[in-house]
Amino acid sequence: MAQLVCRYRKGNQIRWISHLDLKRTLERAMRRAQLPLALSQGHNPHPRISFGPPLPLGATGDAEVLAFYLSEAMDPGEVKDRLNQQLPSGLEIVEAWLPPRYKKKETFGDIDVAEYRVGIRGDVRLTDVSLRVSELLAREEPIVERGGLRPQRTVDIRPLIFSLSAEDAGGTGIELRMRLRTGSHGGARPQEVVTLLGLEDGETTICYHRTGLYASAQPSAARRRGALHRWTRTRSNRERREAR
Repeated sequence: MAQLVCRYRKGNQIRWISHLDLKRTLERAMRRAQLPLALSQGHNPHPRISFGPPLPLGATGDAEVLAFYLSEAMDPGEVKDRLNQQLPSGLEIVEAWLPPRYKKKETFGDIDVAEYRVGIRGDVRLTDVSLRVSELLAREEPIVERGGLRPQRTVDIRPLIFSLSAEDAGGTGIELRMRLRTGSHGGARPQEVVTLLGLEDGETTICYHRTGLYASAQPSAARRRGALHRWTRTRSNRERREAR
C-alpha cells in the first residue's frame, strides 16, 4: 500500500461547489480512472483520502492539496494524467508525488498559514484602502462575529493576520495580499478581513484566490481543556444514578 500526494487547482468554473461536493467529485474521478484505491476497514469501506484546509466557498486556489492511498504502487505522473482525463473543467491535478521516505504518511497537520490574493473591482482607491489596512493592523482587537451551526460568538482575529497589504492591480482595481492563520486550531477567513476593511458594500466585485499553504516553524497551539472536555463521552441517566 502506497500513499500519493497531489496538488490541485480549483478554478473559477467550480468555485461555488462545496468542499463536500469537491470530495465526491474527486472520488468519482479516481474510480473512473480505475486507480487501485485502498479502502478503509469496517462496515462501510471508503477510499482513504485526506485534504488540506478547505477553501472558503466561492474562492479559487492554485495550492490545494490532497493525499490518498493506493493498494499497489503507481507512477505519480500516470496517476496525474489518468485523473485529469476524468476531472471536470475547472479542476486539475497540477503535480503528484510520493511522500519523502523519512515520513510514513502525509497528514497536512502542520499546515497553519494560508496566503490569499483578493481582487477588488469597483469604485475603490488604493490610497483609501491602504489607509484602512493600516488602521486595521493598528487596532488592538478587531472583532468579528461567527455563528452558523455553532452558537454565536465573537473572535479577535488580529493575532490571526500575519500580513496584509494593498497594491494597484493595473487600472482594473486593487489587490489585497494577505497571510492568515489556518488549520484545525482555528484561523481567519479572507472574507472577514474584507468585511473589517468595509469593502463589502454591494458596489464592488470581490474575487478570492488562495495562492499558497505553508507550515510555519511555530508549534501548534495546545487545545484548551474545554475543547477536550466537549468531546468526552456523556454518561447515561442510569450511570449518573448509580454514581450517586
